[in-house]
Amino acid sequence: MKRNILYLMILLTLALQGLNAQSVSNGSRLNMVSKKKPASGENIKFSGLATGSSYKLLSLQNPKALNSFYRSFLFSSPNASESTGVATTEIVEKVTDRRQPAMEAQLKAEEQLYVNDKISVSNIYPNPASEYADLDYNITANIRDAKVIIYNVLGSQMAELPLTRNDRKLRVNTKDMPTGLYFYQLSLDGQKVATKKMLVRHQQ
Repeated sequence: MKRNILYLMILLTLALQGLNAQSVSNGSRLNMVSKKKPASGENIKFSGLATGSSYKLLSLQNPKALNSFYRSFLFSSPNASESTGVATTEIVEKVTDRRQPAMEAQLKAEEQLYVNDKISVSNIYPNPASEYADLDYNITANIRDAKVIIYNVLGSQMAELPLTRNDRKLRVNTKDMPTGLYFYQLSLDGQKVATKKMLVRHQQ
């Protein structure tokens, strides 16, 4: 009888200890992970920040401030500035400066029908043309015979227009030309130097 009472007391003691082990203060017994306090913004530190810079919590209500913070954080990296010694914005500006003259020269070359040290002739514009088309040119040296010859798609000559030294523009009357594809050719002193296409399309 004493033995049974002893066993009963031991079982009760073990059961109470098990209940205490499973219970957690301020929470469910199933949630065994204790809640951590959120870190305050003042204690956050970044290893990549430059010395003397401080981090402040930024709200999404002010995206410009957030952008400026991350821009300064990314571009003030000590490794990048020490290794190159040149700011990223300067590199971008130098690359664009190198590309701009080349692109402008390419665009100017595409706009020209022919260029040399004696004469420069632009492409005909507008192209396609309806009522008329213009051609800009500049003669800087002595050329005896400069003219633009217009052919139809079959190769028959439609017009021959001289380029005089005193003028800077040639107007081609396309009003009476049927809608279709034509070719205009530059001839200098009897030599055919450049040929391009011209489309005539009359508005209905």
